[in-house]
Amino acid sequence: MAKYMRPPNTSLFVRNISDESRPEDLRREFGRYGPIVDVYIPLDFHTRRPRGFAYIQYPFPIIFFYILCEETIVFPSLTSPF
Repeated sequence: MAKYMRPPNTSLFVRNISDESRPEDLRREFGRYGPIVDVYIPLDFHTRRPRGFAYIQYPFPIIFFYILCEETIVFPSLTSPF
């Protein structure tokens, strides 16, 4: 058994999001699976534009089970046209 146990990961990595996506948009779409602790959309250092992916943090890892049980989730308003 490991000396130090890591807590379970509760962040969901979401890729191919549009540059126009806001944390509120992701919070609304992914909030149907459970309460959301935080939404983080990294920005490019030089251009200050979104890098095309986000992290959504849930309070419990069991929520991932419900998300993975569904088919691929496509949100037309959030995906990039490219």
